[in-house]
Order: sequence, then structure tokens, then C-alpha cells
Amino acid sequence: MSRTELKPEFLGVASINSFISNVSSPRACMDANHFASHLPLFNPDEKLIKTGIEYELGKTVDDVRAEHDYVVKGKVERYAGYGLPSPGSTLFVEFMEDGKLCLDYVDIPGHKSSHGFFGYPIHKTEIIENISYNDVIPKGTVLGKTDSYGREGSYDFGLNANVVFMSHPSVADDGFVISESFAKRAAFPSIIKRVININKNTIPLNLNGNDDIFKFLPEIGENVRTDGMLCATRPRNDWFSVYDLSNRGLVEVDSVFDDPVYVNTHSKVIDIKVIRGNYNKPEFPSKITEQLDRYADMLIQYYKSVITMYERIMAEKSGYASQENIRVTPRLTNFMTDCYVKVNAATTGKIKLSYKRLPIDQYRIEVTTMNTIIPNYGYKLTDLSASKGVACLILPDDQMPVDKYGNRADVISDAASTISRMNLARAYEAYMGATSRDNKMRLTMKLKELYGEDFLHTIPPEGLAYARDYLRGLYVLINSEMATFIDSLTPEEMHNHLKEVVTDNLYIYYPTDNERNVVDVIADIDNSIYKPLNDKVVYQDALGRKVETVDNFMMGVLYFMFLEKIGNTYSAVSSSKVNNFGFPVKGTNLDKVKYPHSLTPGKILAETENRIIASFTSMKAAADLMDLALNPNTHKTLYRKALESNVPFTNQFQISREDIPYGETKSLQIWRHIFAAAGIVIKST
Repeated sequence: MSRTELKPEFLGVASINSFISNVSSPRACMDANHFASHLPLFNPDEKLIKTGIEYELGKTVDDVRAEHDYVVKGKVERYAGYGLPSPGSTLFVEFMEDGKLCLDYVDIPGHKSSHGFFGYPIHKTEIIENISYNDVIPKGTVLGKTDSYGREGSYDFGLNANVVFMSHPSVADDGFVISESFAKRAAFPSIIKRVININKNTIPLNLNGNDDIFKFLPEIGENVRTDGMLCATRPRNDWFSVYDLSNRGLVEVDSVFDDPVYVNTHSKVIDIKVIRGNYNKPEFPSKITEQLDRYADMLIQYYKSVITMYERIMAEKSGYASQENIRVTPRLTNFMTDCYVKVNAATTGKIKLSYKRLPIDQYRIEVTTMNTIIPNYGYKLTDLSASKGVACLILPDDQMPVDKYGNRADVISDAASTISRMNLARAYEAYMGATSRDNKMRLTMKLKELYGEDFLHTIPPEGLAYARDYLRGLYVLINSEMATFIDSLTPEEMHNHLKEVVTDNLYIYYPTDNERNVVDVIADIDNSIYKPLNDKVVYQDALGRKVETVDNFMMGVLYFMFLEKIGNTYSAVSSSKVNNFGFPVKGTNLDKVKYPHSLTPGKILAETENRIIASFTSMKAAADLMDLALNPNTHKTLYRKALESNVPFTNQFQISREDIPYGETKSLQIWRHIFAAAGIVIKST
């Protein structure tokens, strides 16, 4: 069996890499973990080098699709008629299954998230925007689309990047230099939900309003304050109510006694759900609760609209020939039960509302915000061959290397890391990507030279034949399937294919079991007119001078994805919550969002954390932090100092490195113990 005869059916997600056979086993395993933890980007690219698995993965994208052949019976927009962006839609449908008429509903939210920090927006498709009564929706139709669901159903999850492998101070080990434009292209959403409970002993503050309008929260579609404070509450104390309930007192946050709720800075509110409790009588003036009551009423009105539509549909079915052949799905049954309970509780008060068996006293508020994050220093990214690294330097575009074709690098990477990591696949992918990019440019320039700038609209048959021959010559060097494909195109189809190549990209189909070995493919391309540019590049050095390299460099193209390990915290290490005596104590759920920074002490100093620390402090400081966290002897010394000192929490971190040298961490001690058990003693030099 040759190296390229790897059937994608047996590779799992590894088959996303055309050249997985040229990746070492540890890196291939690592790549699977990376693929499972990559970030959903706002504007991902379609891969240049395709294996075909992209379209299989596209079938499983977590969007909203028709599970059966649906007949639409109605649609309800949440918060319709209030002048607010709709946070979601509810679609009532029917379908046939096992000879029975089934009634169901489809929820099309404005966003989805299964993570406490990350998520992705859902865009309603044109079908939903223009849906009508009794419209037929075929099974598999996309009703709510994610940004990752690409053209023709491919799964898009990363960015095509021009990469140059060359030496640079910031690319040692696994560092990357990236351009500003590449960082902006990699923007991704953060979706955060905060839950605020207001009871009779809690006073909401007017952080987002004025003397005339009380606004506890920003409205849907509005931005959060620039400091990231979403809202705040104050413990009720009737001794201070004269000030606490004054206009001035309600707009000022007391950092000691009040409880603020923070989200990401520059966030926008995308959803608000307010459930009004009915265990106790209202405790606040109507001016304070006007906004909360409005959202609570809007939610109840949505439930009432759902009930009205459901009862209308059931009334239509009452004359159905055989009632036992009508089935309401369990999903719809649960949803309608919830709607009836909420409406009954709000209108009659006979049902008392609780959440997880805890009574809802005054209000339970769910606020969802979304903001755009642009990668910065310390963010992790990787290609499809698990060449993960950290963005150590972000340069303006005009300082990045550029080749003689005008291709400007998006990423600078260490060339030596390819061999040290035994993942030659990245070199092969970079070569094939450069072949695609450069030949798209050559074909476009030639057609412009022959037929003018507007050649796509004026190209004659002989021009189309020239384009077909040019592309076929490249395709046949890669695999016969691409050659067969272009041979089968009619003139009209060939024109559409040329338009795709010129206006989008020249995509290459290279499955994991490609009939030709990549080494032979590259050798043939290297000896043909399709060879990508391999020449000197020009870049701007640290002194601002334009410098041309001595050696030739090929500006390759790799597909990069960003990982969820991001460096966006306010501080390099967390600050623990302390009590009035200065002792660290366990934080509550409220403490997690009470400050812009985390109150949970950091557990590890991994690659990202150490790079961030080393970029702001000395190497000695980074070594000290790791030693303080990991060295048992250092721990004993710190505890002894704290117990013997009159000021146990003041300046107790000075450790004598003559008595306790670096390099005695617990992991090293275990390693030495294992060797000692085998009769091998490791001595420090």
C-alpha cells in the first residue's frame, strides 16, 4: 500500500488533512484535539486544498435544519411588534411519519452556545424570512445558518493564509508573527449569558438610564458600558433607603457593598428574558421595574401568541377523519406545557413559579451578550498538521514580507519546526496552496492581457478554450478526477467554472487516498509552467529599512484555525478572593462575574501564560512563578514564613535560591525518584 492510499472512511476527522499520511502519529492525534477545540470565526474561508470531507462535515453543522418534509402551519416571532431585533422565531410544522400526521415546532434562535464564553450567531435563511402558511420545506433544508456553513454546503472553520518559513526573533520554537489584517480576518464571537435574580432584599441600580428613565439593563441591540459592567444590584437596607433609592444613589456603584455584573467590554445585548415571580407582592416602585415588567410582559405575550396559534392548528385538525392518526411530538408537548404554565402563573397566580425548585421571588433575568474579539498577543493558532503556536508579534501589513508577485505574508513561521515536529504535510500543503494561488493570478493576468479587464463578460470561445486547456494541464498533474471533471463541462459550465476561479479561488481536490503520491505531484509541477514562485522576498526590518532576503523563499498557503486557548484576561494571573482577615476564601457564583478579572486562582502556567509573562517580565520572574507553584520545598518555606511571621501576608515570597535552587519541582522529583528506583542517580551540573 502506498502512503497515499488512506481511506477517509477510516480516518475520522483526520481526513480533513489531504496529506495526513505525512504527519507523525503524535501530531495527527494532536490535530484531532485541535479540530475539536477550534473557534467559530465570523468570516471563515473555504479551504483551498479539499479532501471532500468538508462537505460531509457540513452536513453535521450545528445549525437549524428541517428534520422531516415539513408543511408550515404558522410562525411566531419573539418580541414582534416592539421595535426590537427579534431574538428568535418559532415555526409550527406538520409532517407524516409511519402513517400518522405529526405536529411539531422548530425553534430558530438568534444564537447558539454550548460554552460559557464562546458561541456563534444563527442567521435566518431567506426561506424563513419569506415563509407562508402551508409552504412545503423539504427535509434537510437549512432554516438557520451559521457562519461556518459555506458555499455549496462545505464546513468552513479557518483561514487561508500566505505563510513564509523564515527566521525571525519572534518565531523561535513555536511562535508566529502575524499581520494586523490577518488578525482582523480571524475575528470571532464571544457569547455570554448572565443570570440575575432580584428578590425583595435586592435593589436594582439605574446604570443605563437617567433621572427620567430607569434602565437596569441595556435594551436588546444596545451596547454595554465601555467598562463591561452590564448591571448592578444593591443589598436592601432600610436604614439607608433615603440615599439608596434616590436618583443619585441609584446611578452610582459602590465598589464595596454593591454587586455588579460584568461581561466582555464592547459587548452588545442580543437577548433578554425576564420571568416575573409571583410568590410575594411587588416590592419596588413601578418606575424602577418598568423595564423589567415590559420584558416580562413581552415574554408572556410571546407565550400567548404561541398558545393561540397552537389552538388554532388543533382546531383545524379537529375534523380530521381519524383522531388517533394525529400525533403531537413530545418536544411540542413539553414546549406547550411550559407556555401554558407561564401564562397561567402570570394571569391567575394559581401556579407559583420556581427555577430548579427555588422560588422566583421578584424577577429572574437572563441576559445574553455578544462581542467581537480580534486575536492579539498570546492567542493560539494552528494549521491542519498540528503546527500549533502562539501569536508572539503582530505587525502592520506593510512590514510583512512580500514576494515579486505582490503576495504579502499573513504569517511568518519557523522553518525548522517542520522537521523537528515531523509533519512534512504542512510543507506539501503550503506548496499546493501556492500553486493554486499563483496559477489563478497567472491565468487572470493572461486573460486580462488578451481580452481586457472585463474579460469574464467578453471572452470569446477561443479564450474559454485557452482557460480550459490551462486549467486541465494543472489538474491532470494532480489527479485524473479533476481532469475528468473539466473535460465534462459544457461551454456554459466552463464559463461558470472560470468565473469561480477568477473571482473566488482555484480549488484543488486532493483526497487522502489520492491516486498520485504528493511527492510525484510536486515533482511534476516543479518541472512545468505551473511551478509556484520561489524567489527573494522583501520585508521591513526592526530599523524600518526595506530589506531583500539573500535566499529564495516560497510564499506558501496554509489553512489556519484559531484555538480556544486565548490570551484575553485582564491580568496574567488571577487574584484570589479574600475575607476581612486577608485569608483566601472560595468564591461564589456571583463573584465569578463581579469583577472584570477572575477571582479563581490560576491552576497552571502553560505555554500561553508563560509567553505572556515572559513578554512583560524577566525570565527569572517567570521561573520564580513556576517554582512558587510547583516546588514542594518552596511551598514548605512559604508556609513556615507565614506561620512564624507577625505579618503573614506581607512580603513572604523572597526565597533563597542558594538554599532552594530552581529545578526542584514535583514533576522533576518524581522523575528522579523513578530513575533512582532503577539505580540511576541524576546529578545537577
